[in-house]
Amino acid sequence: MKHKIDWFPAIVRIAGANFPGTAAFIQLQAEIDSDKIEHRLRQFEDPISYLHEDVPALSKEIYQKLSTDDSIHLKFEEDFYNKFSRPLAALAANNLISEKRGVFRSIPCGINLTDPTYILYMCRLAEDQNKMQKLFDLVDNCKRREWLNSEKLKSVPPGAAETKPISNTSG
Repeated sequence: MKHKIDWFPAIVRIAGANFPGTAAFIQLQAEIDSDKIEHRLRQFEDPISYLHEDVPALSKEIYQKLSTDDSIHLKFEEDFYNKFSRPLAALAANNLISEKRGVFRSIPCGINLTDPTYILYMCRLAEDQNKMQKLFDLVDNCKRREWLNSEKLKSVPPGAAETKPISNTSG
């Protein structure tokens, strides 16, 4: 699809660059355009944060609960749902979480974490970055035909975990 080029403003900018009075306005317009483009790129790089302004704060609280409960099925106090109702709705609308609803209840009974990318997003926000780097290195350096035991990954510091070879079950 071809975009229509608005020639008149382009010609005015080119011509205006030659006059001292208008050069400042052209620079101002360029700065505004640059800021808009930068905002759109940030939104493209981190689309979850741009769902709602409170999503990062909400995600940190969910990650704390996830760390203590060690389950993707989480329950919070009523104040939590009242405080974060809009960002929770934005996350649910984008299938990053699902809300457990009770009959005749206006607030959820709990939430389920349904998208692994959202869990990784929360790790990036709330977890120790050195620990995360060690974990990524462990996964990246895992040899072919070897698997990682999740129980070992939980109990052994990343980098010290060992891998086991996959047994060949084909006859």
